[in-house]
Amino acid sequence: MEAITTALGYLLDPVYWFVLLSVVLLAALASAIPGMNAFLVMALAFPFILFEVDEPAIGLVALATISGVSNTLDSVPAILIGQPSAATQVTFLEGHQLARRGYAAHTLGAVYAVSALGGIVGAALLTIAIPVARPFVLRFGFPEIAATGMVGIAMVIVLSRGAMVRGLVSALVGMLLGIVGTMGRLTVDPFVSMPLVPFIIGLFALPELVDLMMSRRPVAAEGATFGRSEVLRGVGYGISRWKMTVRQSAFGVFLGAIPGVGSAVVDWLAYAFGIILTKDRSEFGKGSLDGVLFAESAQNAKEAGAALPTLALGVPGAPTWALVVVAMIPYGVAPGPEMLGTHAHITILLVITLALANLIISGIGVGVTGFLARLTAVPYPIIGAVVIPIALLSTFVDTTSWRGIQIALGVGAMGLVMKRYNWPRPPMILGFILVDVIERNHFNAVSIHGYPGSLTRPITIVILLIAIAVAAVLLRSVRRMERETELASEDADTEPDRPARGWKERFLNPDVLIPLVVMAGMALMLSDHLSHPVQDRWRFTTYPFWLPVIALGLLGFELFRGLRGRPRPSTIMDLGLVSGGAEGAREAAYRMLGLFALFLLIGTTVGLRWGALAFALAGPIVLLRGYGRFLMALVAAAVVGIFIKVFLDNILFVIYPEPFIRNWFTGG
Repeated sequence: MEAITTALGYLLDPVYWFVLLSVVLLAALASAIPGMNAFLVMALAFPFILFEVDEPAIGLVALATISGVSNTLDSVPAILIGQPSAATQVTFLEGHQLARRGYAAHTLGAVYAVSALGGIVGAALLTIAIPVARPFVLRFGFPEIAATGMVGIAMVIVLSRGAMVRGLVSALVGMLLGIVGTMGRLTVDPFVSMPLVPFIIGLFALPELVDLMMSRRPVAAEGATFGRSEVLRGVGYGISRWKMTVRQSAFGVFLGAIPGVGSAVVDWLAYAFGIILTKDRSEFGKGSLDGVLFAESAQNAKEAGAALPTLALGVPGAPTWALVVVAMIPYGVAPGPEMLGTHAHITILLVITLALANLIISGIGVGVTGFLARLTAVPYPIIGAVVIPIALLSTFVDTTSWRGIQIALGVGAMGLVMKRYNWPRPPMILGFILVDVIERNHFNAVSIHGYPGSLTRPITIVILLIAIAVAAVLLRSVRRMERETELASEDADTEPDRPARGWKERFLNPDVLIPLVVMAGMALMLSDHLSHPVQDRWRFTTYPFWLPVIALGLLGFELFRGLRGRPRPSTIMDLGLVSGGAEGAREAAYRMLGLFALFLLIGTTVGLRWGALAFALAGPIVLLRGYGRFLMALVAAAVVGIFIKVFLDNILFVIYPEPFIRNWFTGG
């Protein structure tokens, strides 16, 4: 009772409210910046909180609050402008399609409702679970975490709907890219491995941004509604789905309590969990509001789950909570049993604050979304001229080198090809994210328990059986939906048989060339891997050997289909090409190439900042018509310039690469 009274006493302290509102506003502003994440925000706020906030309870709770609320407004750029983060890939997949249909305000209103409720449910479950969670967390080791990743791999079946073979190949390629630089003769080399932020921006964000800029149209269709009333209707829908939100939030708490399972994994597993428990699965992947809510409700609640091992054992449940543990040392607070004893008031205050902070940030979202949703009515060359250079700069910040930009552009080109020729991208990002969770924990499990021992632990067996059951249910559902689609297309097919194709049409078409190119890449990776000796043959041959071997078999089947002239899949679980077939699309494509060439030319010869400003200034001018485009170009350049000066130069203190032209004049 004394701990509860002490915790409630902080609610009467003006310092508590000042710190709480400050960190919530900081998290809200950071959520709108591409490439910004909760860990970076906490790292920036860490010294200020540590040296300026003397009260341990307020300081620790402030840091935890940043982690607990950063996911809420992450959904705004993913839905409105097609700029996903690691934690909002499902939100982008489903929500951005809703924004294209004019439902951005309604979608975001529903997201805020379930996010607030998810945060409250997470806080409540944290209160219940802390006293009893210790034995469970201790029993969840490397084998169980690897098995949990296998449940996520089952999601590939759903994400491959309409193009099963292509989806499986996409997932295998993603897994191979995910282990580049982490095994084999390269061991663990951060200068070789594929970083997550540039990969996500390249695969998901850049293709959408380029496609929408080439269309020269706004994101939303004509007649879209953006007012406060539409946001509130979305809030009402989100509240009406409270049973689903409680279920998904509980699942998010469970996943968050497993150390090493990050936001990106929670995103897809929560989506899969929601799909399995839904009878009608036909709308998923086509712009399903429930699909968005599955992921968003779990994302906010998972922070409470991540607090469980942090507070109960001193084992950070996520990278952000590692900073909370570090802050406990100078504050003289020890994680573990003392969090329910001497420091119980901090735990109680943390629970209360997580619930309050989620309500506050959701209220902020409701207040500003009516205005922000109007961005979907702005011609996209203006939006893209701001977002693309900021996104590319964020990849540089993430890797501190040009390598991040090079990866984003290279993967972006691959993403555009996949988008154009109906190769689903979501399985690739899922494979890329999960392979690290599976391979690393699988290797550690076998090293500690041996191969039989790692597969015969009771919890591991249960999770693997769940993974098999999930795969079976999803496969059956997808097959049924594909049969229904085939029957509908056969009924509507009145076109005459196509004439026999000549050899050029048969062999020189994307359905043949793409599998051939990917097969060549798989063969090169396999031969390069086998030609170099390694110390640990088991670890360094299991995944790098079998992944390309399986991919080659599937690609051979897809190549055979292409040679036979089988029709390309028309409906896949991915966003379609908006600019395809649009008037002036080819000309716009050449102009986009020119814009990227301008960015690279000025960025490498004058300076990276100037390359970003040049892209922002030139984008509206070359893609829009009329005198108004010059004013819009100045506005876009001003926004990018403010971002660079305020955020990159004076907050992050980014050190830019030396431009070549300076070296010419200085002799460097």
